[in-house]
Amino acid sequence: MEEASARKLRFVSLQVVGAVAVIHLIVGGAEFAQLSEAGLLWAYFAAGRALEQPEPWLFVLSGGAILVGIAGVAAGRIGHRRAYLLGIGMLSVYVLGWLVWHTVLEHGIALEDGATVGEGATGGDGGGHEHSSHEHGGDEHGAGADGGGAHLGVVSVVRTHYVEPMVGIATGANQAGRVTLSVVSKTLEAIGLLLLAALLSVDPRAQTGASGGSGAAPESPEAEAAGPEDAGEI
Repeated sequence: MEEASARKLRFVSLQVVGAVAVIHLIVGGAEFAQLSEAGLLWAYFAAGRALEQPEPWLFVLSGGAILVGIAGVAAGRIGHRRAYLLGIGMLSVYVLGWLVWHTVLEHGIALEDGATVGEGATGGDGGGHEHSSHEHGGDEHGAGADGGGAHLGVVSVVRTHYVEPMVGIATGANQAGRVTLSVVSKTLEAIGLLLLAALLSVDPRAQTGASGGSGAAPESPEAEAAGPEDAGEI
C-alpha cells in the first residue's frame, strides 16, 4: 500500500481506537464517581469488591493504556507493527470479555461460597456493561425466559445486548444511555479490529517496524517525500 493511502487508514484507525479508549474511561470514571458519592469507594477496594466487580478499574486502566500507546507511537517510542498487535489484543479482550461477562460469568465473578457478584455488588448497579434488567425488564436472566438461571448463550447475548439495542437506537426507542454507549463501543471495537488487522498487513510502516525498531522509517519514495510533519502520525 502506498504511504498516502496508509496514512488515511491510520488516521481513521486512530479515531476509532481513541473513541473506544475514551468510552471506557468515561464508563469506568463514572462508576468510581458513583461509588465516591455513595461513600463506598473505600469499601469497594478494602472489602474485595474490586476483584468481584472489576469493570471500573479495568476500564480506566485499559482505556488509559490505549491512550498511552497512541502517544508512544506518536513519539516514536513504539513501532507501528507492535502497536497494531497490541491494539488487536486489547480490542479482542474487550469483545471476548464482554461475551464471557454476559454468558459464563453472568454479570459477576463467583465468590468462594458459589454466589455470584454482579448487579449491585458495589452498592448500586456496579457494572461497567449494560445489564439486561435495564434493557428488557429483567426477562432474560436469572429464572427468566431461559429458565433455571441458565447461562445465556452467545447468540442470545448478541441478540439481547447488541442487536435489540441497535434496533432501539435506529427506531428511537427509550433505553438507558449506557446501553446505547455499550452498543457504540462494541461496534467501534469490531471496526477497530478490522482496521488494525488491515494495517498490520498492508501498512509499510508495520513492515519496516517488524524488526523491533520504531517502525516510523518509511520504505517507499512516497513515504520519504511525506516529510517530518507526518512522523508523529499513528
